[in-house]
Amino acid sequence: MQTLLKTIYLYEVQIAQTKLESRGIHSYIKNEFVNNVAVMPVAENYILVVDEKDYSEALEILQEKEDLDEEIPE
Repeated sequence: MQTLLKTIYLYEVQIAQTKLESRGIHSYIKNEFVNNVAVMPVAENYILVVDEKDYSEALEILQEKEDLDEEIPE
């Protein structure tokens, strides 16, 4: 498994995971529930990981949105 995305916001990794799943790439969110079960408040990063063979394709898929944002005229 290879790390694709790290963030403190769970919704960001969930959106990325949904985007990858829609293209047939399975991913896993590490630390998804750690902030819900900890006795003391913690700020653990949420980490999205994919299989090494899918890493390049997954990275391209997640970067597609960034490419679209740059092409939109203001």
